[in-house]
Amino acid sequence: MTFKLACGDVMPGCSARFEGTDRDQLMGQVAGHAANAHGISDITPEIRAAIEDKISVAA
Repeated sequence: MTFKLACGDVMPGCSARFEGTDRDQLMGQVAGHAANAHGISDITPEIRAAIEDKISVAA
C-alpha cells in the first residue's frame, strides 16, 4: 500500500508531493517539508487533521 499527499491540497500553491509505505513515514516527510518550506515546526492536531484528510491510498 502506498500513501500519497500533494502539499498543494493543504497549502495552496505548493507543488511538493510525498509518498510513503505507511502513514507515519509519510507524515515524517510532510513534517520535514512543512518546517523547511513553510516555517511550520509544530504540527498541531488541526494541521494533522487537514493533512490526514488529503492523504490518498493506492494499493
